Amino acid sequence: MMTDKVSATTKELREFGLLFGVILVLLFGLLLPWIFAKPFPLWPWWVLAVTATLAVLYPSGLKPFYKLWMLFGGIMGWINTRLILGIVFYLVFVPFGLVMKLFGKDPLSRKLDSKMTTYRVTNKSHNKENMENPF
Repeated sequence: MMTDKVSATTKELREFGLLFGVILVLLFGLLLPWIFAKPFPLWPWWVLAVTATLAVLYPSGLKPFYKLWMLFGGIMGWINTRLILGIVFYLVFVPFGLVMKLFGKDPLSRKLDSKMTTYRVTNKSHNKENMENPF
């Protein structure tokens, strides 16, 4: 997540400048104003003009913006993996597991049974025709 360790080739900087400008125009210049019935702003087009010009003529000029964007991406990745996935786990999987436990379901068959000699589950044999045309 450190910006010092971020390095980019000229090609990557050029792609970043062009893609960043185009996505900014599509999102803030066209899509959001259209959805919310607002007038179409000009600033995304100016950002596209600057980033595209830098990307084509002087890609190294985009390096500070690229480093900032990678830092932002690292922070968002940290938030995504910890916060969002944690929330999904506790709002979806924990209640689902508790309901299954409440109804006595054990899909992995983890209950110990002293009467059983083995816990091995034999595999079903398949016909040769099923292997050649599985669907």
